[in-house]
Amino acid sequence: MDLLKPKKNSARLLALFNAILLCVSWLMMIRAYPRLPAQIPYWLPLAGQDVLRAPKGPLFFLYPLFQTLFLAAFYLAGLAWVKKPERGDHQETLMNKKELTGVLPENKGEVAGKKGASDSGAAGSVPENLQAIEGSAEGRRALISGRGEALTPPAEISPVYRAALINLKKELVWLWMIFFNLVFIHIQRSLIWLAHGLSFGVNKVYFFTLIIILLLLIPYYRFRLSLLNRGPR
Repeated sequence: MDLLKPKKNSARLLALFNAILLCVSWLMMIRAYPRLPAQIPYWLPLAGQDVLRAPKGPLFFLYPLFQTLFLAAFYLAGLAWVKKPERGDHQETLMNKKELTGVLPENKGEVAGKKGASDSGAAGSVPENLQAIEGSAEGRRALISGRGEALTPPAEISPVYRAALINLKKELVWLWMIFFNLVFIHIQRSLIWLAHGLSFGVNKVYFFTLIIILLLLIPYYRFRLSLLNRGPR
């Protein structure tokens, strides 16, 4: 389990970065508020619309407040996703069920009986329960699922693999939140600069780069997950 310590530390470090960025957002807005002019913008021309200006007031802090609420909701949703098991957790168990092509015997005596019957060609030695379900698809499926699960224990995911998967999901959630923080900070900084006449809005190259990185985190997670699945489970 000591091998997982660096991964846990990386998730904690990402969580610390998120806390720092959120504090920076609030401090930036609080320090900038007294220096703002009487008329300030409340909306940026992201899609070419007009700048919405109004008298300076407490509504200016709706941006960091919405940022905080959004990140809290995203964290709760991410926490539910982290605890949700992946499809791969049950993949080996399902494969074991699919590979069952017949009914497994309950003891070695039945194995010897079936082997002797197949060698001599005698049909009378076939177990009665097999004859009863021979023409019944439902009975066959029930017997396979019941006796097969009892005789073939399901493949269990190791605690080390499960802990590594949980840490990977946590890292992804914190990474997403970091870039969401950067998006909000950039919008708020653009509002401040626009109020002082230092810019005309957001830096579209930087803004859309952050959006693209957010989308690229999905294949990044899939790649990391594939590397994790190649290791011991």
